[in-house]
Amino acid sequence: MTHAEDGSRSHKNEQERCQSKADRQSLYRNSLLRREALGRRNCMTRVLLLHGGQVPHYRVPIYNHLSCYLSERSFALTVTSEGIQPGNPTAVEFDYTQMHLSASSIARLVWRGKVDVVIMFVDMRHRYLFPVYLAAKGILRRKMIWWGQGRDLAHPDAMLKNAAYGTEHALCDAIILYAEHLKKYVAPRFHQKTFVANNTLALTYGGLAAGSKNEVLDSYKIHTRKNIICIGRFQRRKRIGQLVAAIQLMNRPDIGLILVGPDTENVLDRIDGPNIYKLGPIYGDKRFDLLSAADVYCLPGAVGLSIVDAFHCGLPFVTEEGDESAEIGYLKHGQNGFAVPRGDVSELANRLLQLLDDENLRSRFSQAARREVKENASIENLCEGFVLALQHATRP
Repeated sequence: MTHAEDGSRSHKNEQERCQSKADRQSLYRNSLLRREALGRRNCMTRVLLLHGGQVPHYRVPIYNHLSCYLSERSFALTVTSEGIQPGNPTAVEFDYTQMHLSASSIARLVWRGKVDVVIMFVDMRHRYLFPVYLAAKGILRRKMIWWGQGRDLAHPDAMLKNAAYGTEHALCDAIILYAEHLKKYVAPRFHQKTFVANNTLALTYGGLAAGSKNEVLDSYKIHTRKNIICIGRFQRRKRIGQLVAAIQLMNRPDIGLILVGPDTENVLDRIDGPNIYKLGPIYGDKRFDLLSAADVYCLPGAVGLSIVDAFHCGLPFVTEEGDESAEIGYLKHGQNGFAVPRGDVSELANRLLQLLDDENLRSRFSQAARREVKENASIENLCEGFVLALQHATRP
């Protein structure tokens, strides 16, 4: 072996020793970090959010944000469900356990995970609902929080179901409601343990680039420059027919109707026209670009979280009266939108035309819509409602 070869081998061995030492140091540091994180978690109040069924796409960023927010306030959140909706585009950053949900599997998770508080986000249709109360509250003596709308808003007068909701409210140590106006569905004797976490979304969309509105519209072959938009799953309860009738009543060639989303009940099959654009499902920032390129949002029935999307993009919102929801509380009639009498197509058309043709009015409504989201529909407001409920449930 030459002197050069021997030197090269020695140099290589030295590099390997250094690399091995660096690897050991890295493993040691990582081990310390894991133990430190585990130690911090052990000092925290452990919270299990029981999400019945699958976690939908839009809830993933909410739980990501909620997990971080609670962690900074000494609550360690774990979410468990049957799974996450397929095709989820958002990284899961919260502690998540997927499993078949039953009273026994949930009880084991609560026991082995040393859970302190269980948040119930479970529909009545799940048979394990009340057995979980028996196991977690009655046997394991854990604190429990109920999260929801107070009752089934689609059937608010269902006596048997309302009795079941009342039983849940009585069993829980705290109640989290989707909105302030839903307190009427909670017995007054429980109001002292009731907290509000306004139902909303974790939105990060920064807005449409200046001067690109027409470019967005052109990319979808939308030739009208005054446009009403509606985005979501098209179902009969949303009464899209009312909106189409209003468009036909206007009879304005400069006004278009943009419909975006899956047609789950084939309600769009008979809807057609020269200025009606059925674009199908569109997701991500492209959906928000399209919202920002439109002028007014209209959904005659079943208002949900779409109003948060619309207001985030500065769109005035027009709907019909008669459907109660948590999110309808964001609509301030005459300030950021209009609620017209149910079934009054003429008034629906008039209000839409008023916003489309009066640029100053639309601008004022747009500013008010953005302000509403910032003040009342922020993700921080939702998270703070959880913190207050958890603090109440776990106080000595």
